[in-house]
Amino acid sequence: MLEAIPSALARIITDRLTIPTIGIGAGPDCDGHVLVTHDLLGFFDRFAPKFTKQYADLTKVIGDAVGRFREDVVEARFPEAAHAFSLDPAIERALLES
Repeated sequence: MLEAIPSALARIITDRLTIPTIGIGAGPDCDGHVLVTHDLLGFFDRFAPKFTKQYADLTKVIGDAVGRFREDVVEARFPEAAHAFSLDPAIERALLES
């Protein structure tokens, strides 16, 4: 794993090693690359490391979804019966009586 190093250094290391190198912010010459999902999907709008590439901007979408979820929980609209598992009434009675 080569992280946040100059591309030329990553190329030299990759050329000299017999094992694969994985880069995160180490340029294009590593054998494989990692990009943190949060960076790829744009979960954050305040800071992104130089070596990341944002393929989407989900900050507002995620914020809106979390806000709606919170509101539904606070207002007791979630979870509903449709989101829960049922128990056979006979088994429920047996459990209550034991």
